[in-house]
Amino acid sequence: MKKLKILALLSLTVSVLVSCFPKASQVIRSLPVESKEQILSQYSSEEIAEGKVLYTNHCGTCHDLKEPESRTAEQWNRIVKRMIPRAKLNDRDGQLVRAYVIVNAKSS
Repeated sequence: MKKLKILALLSLTVSVLVSCFPKASQVIRSLPVESKEQILSQYSSEEIAEGKVLYTNHCGTCHDLKEPESRTAEQWNRIVKRMIPRAKLNDRDGQLVRAYVIVNAKSS
């Protein structure tokens, strides 16, 4: 009986933690990996600059910032999609951060 209570308590704790963890919106989850050229055709230089500011101000509050050149576009796409909800960025701001790092990512 004691083991059943412990198991039930653990299950409840895990359920609460999972439900509280932020998830990326459908817009963010559906973003494909885009090339630098595709990003530049969709975003202005001002938007890319805004993405840099957002990246510095939001991502740098929790951990050391990695240089965009340290990862490929594919790697950044995966990382940023996962981190947008954790940084509490809305879809637009998340897309701008993603655009900034992809434009400045290392070539594959």
